[in-house]
Amino acid sequence: MNETRNSKLITCQEAVEKYVKDGCFLAVGGMHMHNNPMALVHETIRKKRKIKQLIASPSANMNAELFFAANLVEEIYLSYVGFEHLGLAPMFRKSAQEGKIKVHECDEGFIIYSLRAGAGGLPFIPYPKGMEYSDIPKVNPQDFKETTDPFTGEKVICAPPLNPDVALIHCQKSDEFGNAIFEGSKFTDEIMAHASKYVIVQVEEVVPHSYIEKHPGEVDLPAFIVDAVVHVPFGCHPTASHMYYTFDEMHLKEYLKANKDKKVEEYLAKYIYDISSHEQYLEAVGGQAALEKLKGGGKPW
Repeated sequence: MNETRNSKLITCQEAVEKYVKDGCFLAVGGMHMHNNPMALVHETIRKKRKIKQLIASPSANMNAELFFAANLVEEIYLSYVGFEHLGLAPMFRKSAQEGKIKVHECDEGFIIYSLRAGAGGLPFIPYPKGMEYSDIPKVNPQDFKETTDPFTGEKVICAPPLNPDVALIHCQKSDEFGNAIFEGSKFTDEIMAHASKYVIVQVEEVVPHSYIEKHPGEVDLPAFIVDAVVHVPFGCHPTASHMYYTFDEMHLKEYLKANKDKKVEEYLAKYIYDISSHEQYLEAVGGQAALEKLKGGGKPW
């Protein structure tokens, strides 16, 4: 019997319009200044989608920071938002200090374990021994509970499952049906995708399905968990896409300077609000000549 498959290739605008709704629980992939799904982030901001809850990797960067610059987030699960050697995330910090957002202060374990529980359909997940010595459960008692190990009788700290409504994920390759491949580090992106109800994958390349048939072992996100595929070369800019290009440090500094000069709204207008597509964004940051200089970097950790 011949099986007919439907292509999941859609535009960035169509993907956000269909899957990212006001008041959603949003997950964004990437770690530090690497593999941030910025084309999807920009489009979500452009559509001014309100985000009830946001979760990123244990170390978030522009993928979370720009949502605070646009004043779109109510709550965030986090252990860190910043710019590595360039400093902290100014708009996240400002939002937290002014009490504009609710911060679920988590360690890396909470993010990973809670997403694993969500992916596995578990009611909760116990921490390894040692968490009882941490102050994090005391800071966020609503996110950590204590129970008794039924096998040993010992007390254990537990975290709840997290099931985001939609995950924005960057992969380097996919076929049109959503069989997606990470060519660099996966970070927490793979488990984030499995925990989420809907998954949008942005990619550098769309490969023919025959490539997937020849290299099935390379597939990290199988088609049955991916709802949409968006083809956006340089879709991670100004962050890196492993094996394709490195992060644009000059542009990241431009954003940080805009904060220092109190010109964040001008930055958002120039690179998000006043343009209508990722292609126009790439022209705004210098076009192909500037982007070519970033190629060859972004090697995986």
